[in-house]
Amino acid sequence: MAFPAPLERLIRALERLPGIGPRSAERIALHVLRLPREEVAELAVALRDARVETHRCERCGNVTLRSPCALCADPARDPVQICVVEGPREVERMESSGAFHGLYHVLLDGLAPREGAAPDPGALRGLRRRVEREQVREVVLATAPDREGEGAAALVVEALAGLPVRISRLARGVPVGARLEYLHGEILAEAFRGRQDLRAANGERG
Repeated sequence: MAFPAPLERLIRALERLPGIGPRSAERIALHVLRLPREEVAELAVALRDARVETHRCERCGNVTLRSPCALCADPARDPVQICVVEGPREVERMESSGAFHGLYHVLLDGLAPREGAAPDPGALRGLRRRVEREQVREVVLATAPDREGEGAAALVVEALAGLPVRISRLARGVPVGARLEYLHGEILAEAFRGRQDLRAANGERG
């Protein structure tokens, strides 16, 4: 027998979330039915507020309540060094490592179709404009060391072609196939210290 229509709608909505299949969606939906009504109301408000009140920073693309975000507005950050990451989670992980004191540029879910995300050419154009206008000296690529992350890194290098900027990549301490968001802060710090200059490695001049 099918579930009641409101429950079916909830299950279908949950299935559209990344990483949640039909069985997981069903379990979550049934769990919601067991929650007190007050908790369900709080969940609904939290979902609405997260979607309505947060925005993308006009400068770096990170999630923020106001633009520019707190990191971009911080005068203590080094403005000539930009760390390129795939999403807001990676900014949090990098900040927890304490290894980086420059600014960020968020590709927002990556350039490859990870978790259903479509390429975002606007993020690439925005990065190039920042490098041109803000006298950036180094762009550090902190995309994941897997196929999707390597593809994203290659697109960033292509987008910055012809600009006199050093392009480096996180090196030691990041296992192949690892996602940045799951790594310990000390591992990220070591990877940042061991970053490699991509153009020098390929015999190019930045």
